Amino acid sequence: MEYKVGKMRVSLIKGDITEAEADAIVNAANSILEHGGGVAEVIVRKGGWEIQEESREYVRRFGPVPAGEVTVTKAGRLKVKYIIHTVGPRYGIGGTNSSPP
Repeated sequence: MEYKVGKMRVSLIKGDITEAEADAIVNAANSILEHGGGVAEVIVRKGGWEIQEESREYVRRFGPVPAGEVTVTKAGRLKVKYIIHTVGPRYGIGGTNSSPP
């Protein structure tokens, strides 16, 4: 599936995200950018530990990434140039929307 947004082309592809050949991939991240599980862990394992280190350096310098915000890192050994780490909302007790610590 492909969309045009202005001069940009956005493609939705089903497959292994770590094998993608594109400018960037998007990773669903936690606010402290610790990539220890799920797709994030696979991205770091395949792309290299430098992805995790760059993420930790970002949090050291700027603090946790708020829900709804993103940060971008290099992609290590992956075939893409960048990883866009985005933090989604978390729903807690009583249905309140919050970002994890």
